[in-house]
Amino acid sequence: MVTEGTPSQVDLSPASTAILVEGDFVISNIPRMADSFALLFGLMYVLHLDYPKKLINTFTFIQKVLMGLDDGKPPKPCLLNLKNDLLLRE
Repeated sequence: MVTEGTPSQVDLSPASTAILVEGDFVISNIPRMADSFALLFGLMYVLHLDYPKKLINTFTFIQKVLMGLDDGKPPKPCLLNLKNDLLLRE
């Protein structure tokens, strides 16, 4: 959990990451979080999977803001607000 008292650098190096599709491991022991995201979005594209309905804004934010993958659609205002808020905190 990140709170106001948390040091500015948060360790985002998990011991292990994996990708599960419908409860089954597709890829495991992925060395870096960035690799996990790239593989996840690649699999979702190749397998024609939709984002989970409850996580659509999260996946869209990761896609457009963190990974810079443009789909030709403008981002929703809530995602732009989050991006701007994060940029102001730097």
